[in-house]
Amino acid sequence: MRLIAALLSVLLIASTAQSTVTIYESSKPGDFDFYLFVQQWIYSYCDSQTCIQNKEREAFTIHGLWPENSDGSYPSFCSGPSFNVNAIQDLEDQLNFDWPSLTGPNTDFWTHEFSKHGTCSITGPITDIHDYFATGIKLYTEFNITAALESENIYPSDSNTYKPADITNAISTHLGGKPGIQCSSGQLSTVAVCIDKDSLSIMDCPDLQGWSCSGSVKFPSSA
Repeated sequence: MRLIAALLSVLLIASTAQSTVTIYESSKPGDFDFYLFVQQWIYSYCDSQTCIQNKEREAFTIHGLWPENSDGSYPSFCSGPSFNVNAIQDLEDQLNFDWPSLTGPNTDFWTHEFSKHGTCSITGPITDIHDYFATGIKLYTEFNITAALESENIYPSDSNTYKPADITNAISTHLGGKPGIQCSSGQLSTVAVCIDKDSLSIMDCPDLQGWSCSGSVKFPSSA
């Protein structure tokens, strides 16, 4: 019986060459330490994916607002309301531009993000579906990664390379919190800033499993 009860809160272990991450399914909303606010650089993403051409542009866009724990585990697919696009009708124009799917219908992407991450985020200042997506837009406006990099003369280029430490220092200095960065095939692909779940203010990220870049990093200006 204990085994059956335990299965109601499934623990999935996702293993990679660099780390092991514990994913809690069917968790209680609000049971996490902080948020990762994750943005992706379109040209790096589309270098390895087949993107919708008219969505490609020189920009970071929102990937998601993800509950996270300091030990690297995170909750997913919590109990709560199902995604309903009618709840965010007033936000759709901005979401289509700032939080798009680069490979398919935007509503499919929003459904996935809310079902997996948003359901676990209903806590404190985020009380419903609308709050979750409105918070993502607010954070995107407030924490402008491109501007932070440009403040330290880090610009998109298909020829220049940058040191990972210079990228993280630029973001930390300009935005006020140490970020996490990821690279794919030597290109800066993803940036996460850590957000206090109660105040929604930026904080220093702890050491994040799987978030690192090494060597010389490209910040491409085309896919």
